[in-house]
Amino acid sequence: MGPQGAIRNLHARAGAGDGRHAHHELLGAVRRLDAEPYGRVRTARAEELADEAAATGDRPLLVAALTLLVHSYSFGGECARTFVPFRRLLRMYDENPADFREDDVRRLHWMFKWVVTDARQQPDVTLTEAEVWLARMRRRYRKAGYSERAVHGAEFRLARHLGDAARATRAYSAWTAAARDDMADCLACEYATEGLRQLDLGDDRAALDGWEPVLNGTHSCHREPHETLARSLLPLVRTGRTDRARDHHLRGYGMVRADEAFGPVLALHVEFCALTGNEPRGLRIVAEQSRRWADTGDPLDRLEWLGGVALLLRRAVETGHAQRPVPGPPGGAWTVATLLDHAREAALDLAARFDRRNGTTAVSDGVRSRMAAEPLRAALPLTTEPPHAAPHFGTPGPASSLSPLDRARLSLTLARSMAASGDGTDPRAQRLLTDAAYLAGLPGGSPQVSAAARLRLGGLHCAAGRHDEAVAVLESVLPGLEETHDPDSRAQAHRWLARSYLRTHRPAPAAAQFAQAAALVRASPDGRHEEASLTQQAAQALGLAGQPAEACRAYARAEELWRALGEHGALVRAQRARAWETLAWHGPAAADTAMTEALHTNRRHAEEAEQDPERTELYVELGRTHTQLARLAMEHADGPPLAEWGTPEQYAANVRAFEAALAHTERAIETLRTCGGPGLADLHPTELLAARLEFVLGRREKAASRAWILAAAVRERPDPDGTLALLAEECDLIAGPGRAPRDQ
Repeated sequence: MGPQGAIRNLHARAGAGDGRHAHHELLGAVRRLDAEPYGRVRTARAEELADEAAATGDRPLLVAALTLLVHSYSFGGECARTFVPFRRLLRMYDENPADFREDDVRRLHWMFKWVVTDARQQPDVTLTEAEVWLARMRRRYRKAGYSERAVHGAEFRLARHLGDAARATRAYSAWTAAARDDMADCLACEYATEGLRQLDLGDDRAALDGWEPVLNGTHSCHREPHETLARSLLPLVRTGRTDRARDHHLRGYGMVRADEAFGPVLALHVEFCALTGNEPRGLRIVAEQSRRWADTGDPLDRLEWLGGVALLLRRAVETGHAQRPVPGPPGGAWTVATLLDHAREAALDLAARFDRRNGTTAVSDGVRSRMAAEPLRAALPLTTEPPHAAPHFGTPGPASSLSPLDRARLSLTLARSMAASGDGTDPRAQRLLTDAAYLAGLPGGSPQVSAAARLRLGGLHCAAGRHDEAVAVLESVLPGLEETHDPDSRAQAHRWLARSYLRTHRPAPAAAQFAQAAALVRASPDGRHEEASLTQQAAQALGLAGQPAEACRAYARAEELWRALGEHGALVRAQRARAWETLAWHGPAAADTAMTEALHTNRRHAEEAEQDPERTELYVELGRTHTQLARLAMEHADGPPLAEWGTPEQYAANVRAFEAALAHTERAIETLRTCGGPGLADLHPTELLAARLEFVLGRREKAASRAWILAAAVRERPDPDGTLALLAEECDLIAGPGRAPRDQ
């Protein structure tokens, strides 16, 4: 939970005067930072904002900033620092509860759950102090009239950590018996806890049944199903559901691989690889996550990571990888064997610190047991291209007299012919490619044929929507393609991998893949258009990844390429997209400048175009540019212009912003109407936007008139997908009851 509620409350309460604008800017900075990913950059900025808020003397503003700081510490790998700002919030609440509105108070009590967790995760926080935080949570909840369900849940997790089975049983029973209220965890987290209890009792099937509402997507949150997908891996293997285990690993790892807050979850994926014959993949994950060796902010999370990695490294040594180089802590050259010694020693040292704090051996016992675990399966293939499994051999009888390599070539040729005939996603093509990859990989085979088969298999998975499998295959084949394939084939591999990364919610690596594909097609005689398109796709992915500065630079490069090609419509689209990333990077004023640049470019080329379809295309784009200028104008407001909300100065600023938006919307409508049929798809939504703007500006009659006319127009048009019906219904709402558009 972030401080959005506190932010909203401040708009109605902050004082007027010369400091109001500065307070508003500071408030906006808090709001924007709350949407940023966790990590050191966010945390450092949250500290600055807390200091700035304290300097204003505005206590409600300080509540918002301190709440953001607690949030950033607790979820950003620095939970040892959570206690100071949280104590300050408690003291402020006790001194003057009037500084905290209802949702501020709710958030204050909610944060107790984070603080109790953070106390448990720090061996330097005494057990007495951890118990004191739990007691404070219970006392404050009772005083506020909240159910103790969340308190019992926190006690259950503390008891599990201490190895106190009797206390864990009592706390779990009390937790399930207590009423759910506003302080209860979300249903996704509660189902996760229920399954975890069954796992503690040794009942894999009951655990999986308890987790099912999370695993099947019925319930989710910002932590789920990420955590439960990982926890389900070994129970699924132990109960024989290996196909589902494979799916959960491929899907679950993709969800957490780039997130700093999921170290223990990543450790579960590493552990799964170690116990299912996938040590090489586990080593690739450890290499990819090498930055975690320097992460010391959450000791209990770090212990989970060390234990899982030590298990993997032990299995890698036992399977012949002892001398394989592997990234480790900075400042050293590591092999699997030397890194194993380091990880094992670090894990045991850290576990001993917890045990000294707790007065038990539970943590060390658990770590030793984990690091000594034996495999559950000799080999569990993680893709549909099992490296050692028998092939399908779907080729006809005469092929049996061929050599393995000739049979591989025949299978690959048949798969290619199916692709040429439009049957490339047929399951038979998948089997043929799997056979080809296997046969070409046998002694005396051909790395080039094997790579070609695996590359096509990855592309087939991508086309069929099996993106987790596409990622697994393409990641394995890409490193060797430089020796066996031309730049165009390698560019295609990067394109496929980028698309699958996007579909599995990994925009940052997708951007890198699009950029590599763009670099490869650059040398092609006909590759300039493709380079521009791929560069723009890289920019879009960077924007999705929350990297506006990098996105702006990529869009600027795409603009250069489109300009050189004379692709004016694409140039304008890139300029508009850069304006929105500029908003995230530098704020509304800089974004206005960038969008105005797009407007000038758009207008100039539209006026210069002499023939259709380019002329019409550019005028449609001009309408869209005005519409986006309208939406950008509203970014200068802190909400709709309501005279009773905020100060008179802010009300006036909001009115100006929405009037500017309406003016641009009017220009967009005028432009789109000149475009005829090609402009209709944009015209009606833009007319609806104008009606909305009139409505929030208090011009109800004008809004109703626009809505009546628009509803009548769209009801006369074909509507195969129901989109226009929804638009007409909103028009009816704006027009008001009892005055149907058909009657006007």
